[in-house]
Amino acid sequence: MRMNFLNIGFVCSGLFLTPFIGSTQDLMKQSKPVNIILMLADGVGINQMSGSLYQYNHALLVEKMPFIGLQKTNSFNSLNSDPAAAATAIACGVKSFDGALGVNMDSISIPSIVKIGADNNMKTGVVTTASMTHLSSAAFWAHSSAYNNEEYIASQLAGSPLDLIIGGGKKFFTDRQDKKNLLEDLQRQGYQTLSILPEEKSFPMGDITKKYAAFTAFDLPLTVMEGRKYLSSAVSFAIDFLNTKDKKNDGFFLLVNSAQIAMGAKLNNPDYMLSEYNNFDETLEKVLDFAERDKETLVIVTSAFETGGYSVNPGSTREKLQHEFTGKTTTGTLVPVFSQGPGAIIFTGFFENIDFLPRLKALFGWN
Repeated sequence: MRMNFLNIGFVCSGLFLTPFIGSTQDLMKQSKPVNIILMLADGVGINQMSGSLYQYNHALLVEKMPFIGLQKTNSFNSLNSDPAAAATAIACGVKSFDGALGVNMDSISIPSIVKIGADNNMKTGVVTTASMTHLSSAAFWAHSSAYNNEEYIASQLAGSPLDLIIGGGKKFFTDRQDKKNLLEDLQRQGYQTLSILPEEKSFPMGDITKKYAAFTAFDLPLTVMEGRKYLSSAVSFAIDFLNTKDKKNDGFFLLVNSAQIAMGAKLNNPDYMLSEYNNFDETLEKVLDFAERDKETLVIVTSAFETGGYSVNPGSTREKLQHEFTGKTTTGTLVPVFSQGPGAIIFTGFFENIDFLPRLKALFGWN
């Protein structure tokens, strides 16, 4: 009996091993991945996951992932970080002010995981259910002290290190106040540009020697409830595209941003919110299937922030949940971090949102 209790203790402690005890050299002993797939479920805390688990009455895919951590989401100047600063902290490893995209407290541009990965010969991509210029994904490739200036953010895509981007917001590239057609800039920089209907389930491969920019909507893509179906197929396509482009096995970094979960939470609309999370969970199945076949891919699933203060209240049944929100903005709630694959153990325990980038740099041996 004593041995059984010991075994349980070892298993439980393994879920929340405190990383970064010891030196950077200790981290370097961890198995090194080749690829990184970071999946951001905007606005999701433990309670949103609970709501999806019960509403759709099925196991969540994150239940398969062996390592769990908890992330502190505050910005430099707010416990309830706004989404821009929260995404910047993960992407760039700095606490900045609310509204900051890819810049520090002095509004100086900071290199993100996309830039650092590309500098180390990784192929890089972004798939989002919002506009390409939406803050949660733009923090990984753009720099601005005002996240709501989406035309300015769009103007930076042509010069970014991204090999692939899929999302909405074509109007910020073609229907601009300055009358410029930024699709021409993208094409001059080696991008093939195309438009995909949000209900599409397939993406044409195109010219693998070029970069790839696929617009899924003129403005914000449809919601899942309105018929949007592209996320899962877009992610499968992005993995194939980046993997095929990676001829020297230098690896790829792919960000998958399910942005509309937070939009549903902000509206205090549980059906909108939970249908978007269910779509995210279905997409995760494709990612985990690839990672289990590949054996060289680190998968991280988290959110940059929780939105709405959502809860499943007393009186709920599997047939009918009693939902409640405490507000319509981000909260200071800790959010879970799930990881799987080579090096995943370093994302266990309690840690700051700015710890993602330095841990990845240490794992890969990047300066």
